[in-house]
Amino acid sequence: MATLTKRRHGGSMMEPELLTSAKVMGGHGGIRFRLEGELTPILTLDLDPLSFVLFEHHTLLWKDQKTAISATSPKSARSFWGRPSWLMMASGPGSLSLSRDCVGKIFEVALHGGDTLLAPATHFLAASGAVHIESFSGGSDGPWVTGDTAPSIDRFSVAGDAEGLVWLHGHGDIWKLTLAKGESLDLDPGAWIARDPLIQWEPIGLGSLSTDMAAGANWGIYRAQGPGTIWMQSGGVSPARW
Repeated sequence: MATLTKRRHGGSMMEPELLTSAKVMGGHGGIRFRLEGELTPILTLDLDPLSFVLFEHHTLLWKDQKTAISATSPKSARSFWGRPSWLMMASGPGSLSLSRDCVGKIFEVALHGGDTLLAPATHFLAASGAVHIESFSGGSDGPWVTGDTAPSIDRFSVAGDAEGLVWLHGHGDIWKLTLAKGESLDLDPGAWIARDPLIQWEPIGLGSLSTDMAAGANWGIYRAQGPGTIWMQSGGVSPARW
Protein backbone atom coordinates (compact mmCIF):
# COMPACT_ATOMS: atom_id res chain seq x y z
CA MET A 1 0.00 0.00 0.00
CA ALA A 2 1.39 3.39 -0.97
CA THR A 3 2.18 6.05 1.64
CA LEU A 4 2.27 9.80 1.76
CA THR A 5 5.29 11.64 3.09
CA LYS A 6 5.58 12.33 6.82
CA ARG A 7 5.25 16.05 7.48
CA ARG A 8 5.03 18.68 10.17
CA HIS A 9 2.52 21.53 10.30
CA GLY A 10 3.23 24.55 12.46
CA GLY A 11 3.52 22.82 15.84
CA SER A 12 6.08 20.31 16.97
CA MET A 13 3.96 17.18 16.51
CA MET A 14 4.99 14.81 13.73
CA GLU A 15 2.04 13.71 11.64
CA PRO A 16 1.68 10.05 10.60
CA GLU A 17 1.68 9.03 6.93
CA LEU A 18 -1.66 8.22 5.31
CA LEU A 19 -1.66 4.92 3.42
CA THR A 20 -3.53 5.56 0.18
CA SER A 21 -6.30 3.36 -1.18
CA ALA A 22 -4.85 3.04 -4.69
CA LYS A 23 -4.82 -0.46 -6.18
CA VAL A 24 -1.65 -2.23 -5.05
CA MET A 25 0.11 -5.17 -6.63
CA GLY A 26 3.24 -6.98 -5.47
CA GLY A 27 4.81 -10.31 -4.80
CA HIS A 28 7.62 -12.32 -3.31
CA GLY A 29 8.77 -15.92 -3.04
CA GLY A 30 6.24 -17.50 -5.37
CA ILE A 31 3.32 -15.40 -4.14
CA ARG A 32 1.75 -12.51 -6.07
CA PHE A 33 -0.94 -10.34 -4.50
CA ARG A 34 -3.45 -7.62 -5.36
CA LEU A 35 -5.24 -5.25 -2.97
CA GLU A 36 -8.49 -4.02 -4.49
CA GLY A 37 -11.71 -2.33 -3.42
CA GLU A 38 -12.51 1.02 -1.84
CA LEU A 39 -15.13 0.30 0.81
CA THR A 40 -14.66 -3.34 1.81
CA PRO A 41 -11.33 -4.32 0.24
CA ILE A 42 -10.14 -7.78 -0.72
CA LEU A 43 -6.75 -9.44 -0.91
CA THR A 44 -6.22 -11.75 -3.88
CA LEU A 45 -3.27 -14.15 -3.74
CA ASP A 46 -1.81 -16.10 -6.68
CA LEU A 47 0.31 -19.01 -5.47
CA ASP A 48 3.01 -20.86 -7.37
CA PRO A 49 3.53 -24.61 -6.77
CA LEU A 50 5.03 -25.29 -3.31
CA SER A 51 4.01 -21.81 -2.09
CA PHE A 52 1.46 -21.40 0.71
CA VAL A 53 -0.18 -18.77 2.92
CA LEU A 54 -1.90 -18.85 6.30
CA PHE A 55 -5.27 -17.21 6.95
CA GLU A 56 -8.31 -17.48 9.25
CA HIS A 57 -11.11 -19.68 7.92
CA HIS A 58 -13.85 -17.04 8.11
CA THR A 59 -11.97 -14.60 5.81
CA LEU A 60 -12.12 -16.77 2.67
CA LEU A 61 -14.30 -15.26 -0.06
CA TRP A 62 -13.51 -17.53 -3.01
CA LYS A 63 -10.78 -19.68 -4.52
CA ASP A 64 -10.14 -21.63 -7.71
CA GLN A 65 -10.49 -25.41 -7.68
CA LYS A 66 -6.73 -25.98 -7.92
CA THR A 67 -6.00 -24.27 -4.59
CA ALA A 68 -5.69 -26.81 -1.79
CA ILE A 69 -7.06 -25.77 1.62
CA SER A 70 -6.07 -27.59 4.81
CA ALA A 71 -6.35 -26.99 8.55
CA THR A 72 -3.31 -26.31 10.67
CA SER A 73 -2.76 -27.73 14.16
CA PRO A 74 -5.80 -27.73 16.50
CA LYS A 75 -3.57 -25.80 18.87
CA SER A 76 -3.88 -22.85 16.49
CA ALA A 77 -7.55 -22.32 17.43
CA ARG A 78 -8.30 -18.64 18.01
CA SER A 79 -11.37 -16.57 18.79
CA PHE A 80 -13.32 -14.20 16.55
CA TRP A 81 -16.39 -12.42 17.97
CA GLY A 82 -16.48 -15.03 20.71
CA ARG A 83 -16.49 -17.95 18.28
CA PRO A 84 -13.64 -20.34 17.43
CA SER A 85 -11.48 -19.40 14.47
CA TRP A 86 -8.77 -21.59 12.97
CA LEU A 87 -5.65 -20.85 10.99
CA MET A 88 -5.93 -22.46 7.58
CA MET A 89 -3.29 -23.12 4.93
CA ALA A 90 -3.81 -22.46 1.21
CA SER A 91 -1.25 -24.20 -1.01
CA GLY A 92 -0.41 -23.51 -4.64
CA PRO A 93 -0.71 -23.69 -7.48
CA GLY A 94 -3.88 -21.63 -7.50
CA SER A 95 -5.44 -18.42 -6.25
CA LEU A 96 -7.81 -17.23 -3.52
CA SER A 97 -9.37 -14.00 -2.26
CA LEU A 98 -9.75 -12.95 1.38
CA SER A 99 -11.66 -10.19 3.17
CA ARG A 100 -12.40 -9.10 6.73
CA ASP A 101 -15.98 -8.33 5.61
CA CYS A 102 -15.99 -4.80 7.01
CA VAL A 103 -15.16 -1.27 5.93
CA GLY A 104 -11.51 -0.33 6.11
CA LYS A 105 -8.15 -0.84 4.44
CA ILE A 106 -5.77 -3.75 3.90
CA PHE A 107 -2.03 -3.19 3.93
CA GLU A 108 1.05 -5.38 3.75
CA VAL A 109 4.19 -5.40 5.90
CA ALA A 110 7.40 -7.02 4.63
CA LEU A 111 9.50 -8.90 7.17
CA HIS A 112 13.15 -9.79 6.68
CA GLY A 113 15.39 -12.16 8.64
CA GLY A 114 15.16 -11.29 12.33
CA ASP A 115 12.23 -8.85 11.95
CA THR A 116 9.26 -9.07 14.32
CA LEU A 117 5.84 -7.38 14.18
CA LEU A 118 3.08 -7.17 16.82
CA ALA A 119 -0.61 -6.78 15.98
CA PRO A 120 -3.96 -7.45 17.71
CA ALA A 121 -5.18 -10.82 16.40
CA THR A 122 -8.41 -9.26 15.15
CA HIS A 123 -6.50 -7.37 12.44
CA PHE A 124 -4.75 -10.40 10.93
CA LEU A 125 -5.71 -11.33 7.37
CA ALA A 126 -2.91 -13.49 5.93
CA ALA A 127 0.80 -14.31 6.08
CA SER A 128 3.18 -15.98 3.67
CA GLY A 129 4.57 -19.39 4.53
CA ALA A 130 7.92 -18.12 5.84
CA VAL A 131 6.21 -16.15 8.64
CA HIS A 132 5.97 -17.72 12.10
CA ILE A 133 2.84 -16.73 14.08
CA GLU A 134 2.40 -16.99 17.83
CA SER A 135 -0.22 -15.37 20.05
CA PHE A 136 -0.19 -14.12 23.62
CA SER A 137 -2.57 -12.31 25.95
CA GLY A 138 -3.08 -8.65 25.14
CA GLY A 139 -4.01 -7.68 28.69
CA SER A 140 -0.93 -5.48 29.04
CA ASP A 141 -1.45 -3.67 25.76
CA GLY A 142 -4.19 -1.25 26.65
CA PRO A 143 -6.11 0.35 29.53
CA TRP A 144 -9.37 -1.15 28.32
CA VAL A 145 -12.64 0.28 29.58
CA THR A 146 -14.04 -1.76 32.47
CA GLY A 147 -15.85 -4.82 31.14
CA ASP A 148 -13.89 -5.00 27.87
CA THR A 149 -11.97 -8.13 26.97
CA ALA A 150 -8.46 -7.44 25.73
CA PRO A 151 -7.79 -9.14 22.38
CA SER A 152 -4.86 -11.48 22.01
CA ILE A 153 -1.76 -10.16 20.27
CA ASP A 154 -0.10 -11.88 17.31
CA ARG A 155 3.68 -11.91 17.05
CA PHE A 156 4.91 -12.33 13.47
CA SER A 157 8.55 -13.18 12.81
CA VAL A 158 10.88 -14.68 10.21
CA ALA A 159 14.07 -16.56 10.99
CA GLY A 160 17.52 -16.56 9.46
CA ASP A 161 17.70 -15.10 5.96
CA ALA A 162 14.03 -15.73 5.24
CA GLU A 163 11.65 -13.05 3.97
CA GLY A 164 7.90 -12.93 4.41
CA LEU A 165 4.78 -10.82 4.01
CA VAL A 166 1.97 -10.13 6.50
CA TRP A 167 -1.36 -8.61 5.45
CA LEU A 168 -3.43 -6.76 8.05
CA HIS A 169 -6.83 -5.01 8.03
CA GLY A 170 -7.69 -1.76 9.79
CA HIS A 171 -10.96 0.13 10.26
CA GLY A 172 -11.32 3.43 8.41
CA ASP A 173 -8.09 4.87 7.02
CA ILE A 174 -4.64 3.58 7.94
CA TRP A 175 -1.80 5.74 9.19
CA LYS A 176 1.86 4.88 9.61
CA LEU A 177 4.38 6.70 11.80
CA THR A 178 8.08 5.97 12.24
CA LEU A 179 9.38 7.38 15.51
CA ALA A 180 13.03 8.21 16.02
CA LYS A 181 14.70 7.58 19.36
CA GLY A 182 13.22 9.99 21.90
CA GLU A 183 10.12 10.77 19.80
CA SER A 184 6.72 9.66 21.09
CA LEU A 185 3.00 9.72 20.38
CA ASP A 186 0.06 9.33 22.80
CA LEU A 187 -2.91 7.37 21.45
CA ASP A 188 -6.07 5.49 22.34
CA PRO A 189 -5.32 1.74 22.72
CA GLY A 190 -8.03 0.94 20.17
CA ALA A 191 -6.24 2.98 17.50
CA TRP A 192 -3.08 0.91 17.06
CA ILE A 193 -3.17 -2.05 14.67
CA ALA A 194 0.51 -2.99 14.38
CA ARG A 195 3.83 -1.92 15.82
CA ASP A 196 7.52 -2.62 15.96
CA PRO A 197 8.29 -4.43 19.25
CA LEU A 198 11.20 -2.03 19.76
CA ILE A 199 8.67 0.68 20.57
CA GLN A 200 8.32 1.29 24.30
CA TRP A 201 4.64 1.00 25.22
CA GLU A 202 3.42 2.45 28.51
CA PRO A 203 0.08 3.60 29.95
CA ILE A 204 -0.61 7.27 30.57
CA GLY A 205 -3.37 7.39 33.19
CA LEU A 206 -6.10 9.99 32.81
CA GLY A 207 -7.95 9.27 36.03
CA SER A 208 -11.46 7.94 36.47
CA LEU A 209 -14.44 8.82 34.29
CA SER A 210 -17.88 8.95 35.89
CA THR A 211 -20.79 9.35 33.50
CA ASP A 212 -24.36 8.18 33.29
CA MET A 213 -23.27 5.53 30.79
CA ALA A 214 -20.12 4.21 32.50
CA ALA A 215 -19.93 5.27 36.10
CA GLY A 216 -16.45 4.86 37.53
CA ALA A 217 -14.99 3.18 34.43
CA ASN A 218 -11.25 3.58 34.13
CA TRP A 219 -10.01 5.13 30.90
CA GLY A 220 -6.61 6.12 29.65
CA ILE A 221 -4.26 6.29 26.72
CA TYR A 222 -0.90 4.77 25.88
CA ARG A 223 2.39 6.34 24.93
CA ALA A 224 4.38 4.88 22.05
CA GLN A 225 8.02 5.90 22.26
CA GLY A 226 10.60 5.31 19.54
CA PRO A 227 12.60 4.10 17.91
CA GLY A 228 10.24 2.07 15.78
CA THR A 229 7.19 2.13 13.49
CA ILE A 230 3.53 2.01 14.46
CA TRP A 231 0.42 1.65 12.27
CA MET A 232 -2.90 3.19 13.36
CA GLN A 233 -6.54 3.23 12.23
CA SER A 234 -8.80 6.27 12.08
CA GLY A 235 -11.89 4.13 12.70
CA GLY A 236 -10.65 2.61 15.93
CA VAL A 237 -13.21 0.59 17.81
CA SER A 238 -13.48 -0.55 21.41
CA PRO A 239 -11.82 -3.92 22.03
CA ALA A 240 -15.21 -5.10 23.33
CA ARG A 241 -16.53 -4.83 19.73
CA TRP A 242 -13.50 -6.49 18.10
